[in-house]
Amino acid sequence: MEIQKVDSTRALVSHWRIFRLTGLHPPSKETLWGRHYRAYSIVWNVAFHFCMWLSFSVNFLLSKSLETFCESLCVALPHTLYMLKSFNVYLHRDEMLSSHRLLRHLDRRSCSPEETRIIDEGVAKAAFVFRVLKHCVMGVMFVGILYIVMASEPTLMYPSWIPWNWEDSTAAYLPTVTLHTFALMETAMVVLNLTTYPGTYLILVSAHTKALAWRVAKLGHDQQLPADRVQELLIGYIQDHQVILKLVRSLQKSLSMTCSLQFLSTACGQCTICYFLLFGQVGVMRFTNMLSLLVAFTTETLLLCSMAELLCQEGETLLAAVYSCNWVDQSVQFRRLHLQMLQRCQKPLVLVAGVIMPISMKTFLMMIKGAYTMLTLLNEMRKTTLESH
Repeated sequence: MEIQKVDSTRALVSHWRIFRLTGLHPPSKETLWGRHYRAYSIVWNVAFHFCMWLSFSVNFLLSKSLETFCESLCVALPHTLYMLKSFNVYLHRDEMLSSHRLLRHLDRRSCSPEETRIIDEGVAKAAFVFRVLKHCVMGVMFVGILYIVMASEPTLMYPSWIPWNWEDSTAAYLPTVTLHTFALMETAMVVLNLTTYPGTYLILVSAHTKALAWRVAKLGHDQQLPADRVQELLIGYIQDHQVILKLVRSLQKSLSMTCSLQFLSTACGQCTICYFLLFGQVGVMRFTNMLSLLVAFTTETLLLCSMAELLCQEGETLLAAVYSCNWVDQSVQFRRLHLQMLQRCQKPLVLVAGVIMPISMKTFLMMIKGAYTMLTLLNEMRKTTLESH
């Protein structure tokens, strides 16, 4: 039976197309676009990212009350994080692209329909997550546009500083709100990509780990294979495991710092939005607009933690597969190699944010508890202010 070839990197095509569009992934120098790509990248990022960051940040610095402080912080801080994430992709793009070669190597190691099915399921899962989050981001943008349309006075989707008077005349308001909304649409596309690409890489590495576990579990149970052939297979599986560990180290290097900042940003966003919604004087549409932003921030971090948890679980599955292979009937050299692989598999496939913070669902719950603690402090500040007046 002919084994269908797989290409797990096809799940990453959309991500790198968006990276190219947003100035982070230069094309070939032989093309016209490639020769002028640096200028294109500078213009794009200044026009969209820097100007929006400046608008959010100045508005945050001009806050005059705790309510406006919270409302401004919950957009200024995440946007700053997304800029840092984009810069991180720019710094590590060569290493990230080199991991595609490792993924293709693991694709070629798939030698059975079951392994092909496992990898195809991983690719399909990554595509499904990207599609669902795309619809969620579009929903957040739709709610924001609806908020602008239904507002009783001139307003923008999110609080921003504009260096001209845009509220007093329709001639100034319409171009301003159009440009602001268009810039936010571009930001939404960047957010979608930056949110989903780590999960896609984690899903693909998890799928290859699961496929390797399936291969290892069957090792030695086929009595027709000679002992030297079984040992060759084990050596190949050890090399595959080394490739997976290299992929995990690459992900660790590219995601570590931004993930730690993401936990902080999400906790602050949850805290400030909840404070604004609970204690601020807001209408229904404004409430819905900020609530959708809260759901988006939380979902972003939840996705990262759940995908990292999936990788850890597949690492445990691989460890169980190493135990379950038929090593008893094999040679002494096989047992020595088997022991080496067993020792390496006992180290969990856990990504770490910063230095010591594991990216897991337990950390996600700790982040939510931290956000609640900060919300309690803000509430105490509010009560103190009310009592003083």
